[in-house]
Amino acid sequence: MELINQFKKTIEEWLKPLPHLPVTWRKWLGENLWWLTLVGVIISVISIFILILAILAALSIFGAAATVYNAYGVAVTTTYSGFWILSSFVSLALLMLTVALTAMAVSPLKAQKQKGWDLLFLVFVINIISSLISALIKFNAFTLIPSLIGAAISAAISAYFLFEVRSQFNGATVIKK
Repeated sequence: MELINQFKKTIEEWLKPLPHLPVTWRKWLGENLWWLTLVGVIISVISIFILILAILAALSIFGAAATVYNAYGVAVTTTYSGFWILSSFVSLALLMLTVALTAMAVSPLKAQKQKGWDLLFLVFVINIISSLISALIKFNAFTLIPSLIGAAISAAISAYFLFEVRSQFNGATVIKK
C-alpha cells in the first residue's frame, strides 16, 4: 500500500504545474462521477460477455481449421494458440477485476467519499499494469512502441481528470444544489 501512496504523490507532483479545470467543472465532475462510472461499468460488463464469446468463437475456428488440416495429414502449428490465448485470458481477467473494483466504487462516489476515489485510483493503477502486460505478452516489434505510447497517453489523461476531482471526495455527504 505504501508503494501506491508513493505513486499517488508522484503523479500529484507531475500534475501540479498543469492548468486546472474551472472550479464549476470540477464540482460537476465530482457530483456526477458516480453515474458516469456506473455507465462505464454497464458498458464494460457487456464488453466482457462479448469478449468471452469472441474468444470462444476464435478458439473453435482455430480448432476446426486444425482438425481439417490434420484430416489431410498436414501438421499444424497454430500461430494463435499460445500467446494469443494467454493474452486474451489475461486481458479478460484484468478487465473483470477492474470492472468489479469500479462497480464497488459507485456507491462511495455517489456519497462523495474518499473510498470511491481511492478505488478509482486503484483501477487506474491496474489499467496501467494491464496495458504493460498486454504490450509485453503480445510482443511485436511493430506494435510494442505504439502500444506503450498509447498506454502512456491514456494514463496521463486519466490521471489528469482523476486528480482534478480528488478534492471533491473527502468523506463529505453529497453536495446539494
